[in-house]
Amino acid sequence: MQGLQLTIPTLQDHGAIVEAEIHTSEDTFLAIKNHNGYDKYNSVKLLIDTGSNVSGIDAKIIERLKLKQYKDNATVDGVGGRLDLRFYRCILYLPIFKEKALPIDVIEGDYSHSPYDGVIGRDVLKYCSFVYDGWSDTFKLMAVDL
Repeated sequence: MQGLQLTIPTLQDHGAIVEAEIHTSEDTFLAIKNHNGYDKYNSVKLLIDTGSNVSGIDAKIIERLKLKQYKDNATVDGVGGRLDLRFYRCILYLPIFKEKALPIDVIEGDYSHSPYDGVIGRDVLKYCSFVYDGWSDTFKLMAVDL
């Protein structure tokens, strides 16, 4: 994936938040991007979270899209300790990926009181390059060539 560069000009109080799309499957993503379908997808705002090894999406979005749940839960370590969380499959589209999208597994979370709908963890960031410039208070995100 060779993509565009996204610069987030001001990080404000919450950090780097990017706009993305969550799709239910590769087929629905391709149908929408090729203007051959009107399947459901969700535009979302996601916080870049370098401390998280897995990405997460708000439970209401998962419910709205009827994402497929894995039989087993995911065990994650966090500030609150070890948690067993529901695990789902989805397709993540970031504008820096151009015409491509990334199939990922996400955990369910409650982001209802946040200015974002979920987090992008290192499972996605491993396909990106990013620079945080503290002096200028900017964050740059680029897709790497795969």
